Amino acid sequence: MISHGSPQGWNARSEITAFQRKLRDSCSHLIPMSDRADWTIERRLLLGALSCAVLLIGGYFVFVSLPWGHQFDDDAYFGRKALSRKVVKLDSDVLNLVSKRALLIAAMVLIVIGTVRRCALAGVIAVAGFGCAVVGAEFLKDVLPWRALVPDDALLSEGLRFNNSYPSGHATIGTSLALSLLFVSSSRWRPWLAVAAGCFSATFATAVLFTGWHRPSDALGALAWSGLCMTVATAFAVRLRGRPRPAIAHPGRAVLGSAGLAILLAAATWVMAARAAPQYPYVDLPFLVLSELIIAGAFSLTAWYGWQLRAVDWPADRAPIAVKPKMRTSGERSQG
Repeated sequence: MISHGSPQGWNARSEITAFQRKLRDSCSHLIPMSDRADWTIERRLLLGALSCAVLLIGGYFVFVSLPWGHQFDDDAYFGRKALSRKVVKLDSDVLNLVSKRALLIAAMVLIVIGTVRRCALAGVIAVAGFGCAVVGAEFLKDVLPWRALVPDDALLSEGLRFNNSYPSGHATIGTSLALSLLFVSSSRWRPWLAVAAGCFSATFATAVLFTGWHRPSDALGALAWSGLCMTVATAFAVRLRGRPRPAIAHPGRAVLGSAGLAILLAAATWVMAARAAPQYPYVDLPFLVLSELIIAGAFSLTAWYGWQLRAVDWPADRAPIAVKPKMRTSGERSQG
């Protein structure tokens, strides 16, 4: 008989503990989330959605409806002319990749990833959230009023001078697609994939400003609108089929990675804009403030979203693990 205080006893207990931990992790897709954990994640997501809604409405009120915000937005828009033509050309090429065919391919990719991970419903929800964000952005641009408030509005391009462009459709596509890809990815990799998602979102959000397609407020509105749509869709998915998953070790390192990359991109933007053209000596500060706010907003949104989903995932569409019955000995069969 093995004593509990002996080395053999400690080894046996450690092996049992390791086996139990491995069994728990392998069967976690069968364990429903508790009501308390379920509501905690939902509450955080819904609070995030509320924050995005407040930022969306506040951004429209400050930059579109108030003269001083309107002027600051225009100054930042004209400050983009300090950028290199190579940067503008590269961003223009990125934005020109967006088309109806590209949107269809993106939706198919989300469905395929969900199917490969054997959670097709997650792919469907991701496509629904992505589609609502894209269609809703176009709807808001048609519905929200816009009018010229300052003399500099006459210097805008024709598309921006007579029509509302808040929020940006291209920035919404880039950001909502990045969040959708995080949604269908494995919870094990979400905090680190959020770094790449932040870079993807920031590329689209800054590109619409650098190319002159949109004012900076339109990009900020796109970030808020994408966050609103995807967090609501994710809260619904958590309520419907959320399951607990073991979080990765040291997820805070991924958040620090997002912050570091955001600072690096913001510094690069500052260096590029530091060579301002002489004919625009007074617009450097608004451009730098809003462009770096766009970068910080993109990385903050994706890092926060990946952090909230670091320990929850969607169950695979598969049957429960079968337990092999214990074989009866010859003596037990004779007694039966």
